[in-house]
Amino acid sequence: MTETNKMLEECANYLLNHCFVLGGVEDQRAKYLYVQDHLNEVRAVFAPLGCSVVLYPAPLQAAALVNEHEGSQARLLKYESILLLVLRLLYLQKRESLSASADQVLVTVEEVQAELQKMNLPRRLDQPTLEKLLRTLRRYNLARPVGRLSELDSRIEVFPTVLLALPDSDLADAAAEVTRTRSELSLYERPEDGTAAVEVEE
Repeated sequence: MTETNKMLEECANYLLNHCFVLGGVEDQRAKYLYVQDHLNEVRAVFAPLGCSVVLYPAPLQAAALVNEHEGSQARLLKYESILLLVLRLLYLQKRESLSASADQVLVTVEEVQAELQKMNLPRRLDQPTLEKLLRTLRRYNLARPVGRLSELDSRIEVFPTVLLALPDSDLADAAAEVTRTRSELSLYERPEDGTAAVEVEE
């Protein structure tokens, strides 16, 4: 196998497993540059599968594997979707205050918890739960923890792909999910007559 074919295979497998490859992340930069320089060859790999590869230049610097077939897209659980919505919001807020050349957008656990608290969710996301949710988002190159998330000032790196994984057209659905969660919570509130409330299982 030639070096070029080997890199093509690596990039194709990476996109299959992670959906996105980022030029602004050091350990992904070589793959992003390869996709950028060999876009037609990479697209040819996925075309028989009904997939396309979309290149987003700076400032996003991302390549995305897009599958248009109904039901074939990656599905996130409810709290994963809500966390993604919060990270997208914080990313946009932070991006406004950073210079155009800034590579990283970092948010703290405290900032994430503050946004989640505004949503009146049934439960607070403790450290193990937050780390579990982030494992999924990290798999799809949406965000990753910077070390352990043991303190409120612990940091999460948010990637620009949060804007692509949750485009404006999907925001209404994500907001509706939050509203449904609030409604579900109200069904389990303790009655005023002192009778026991039903325990919520997540």
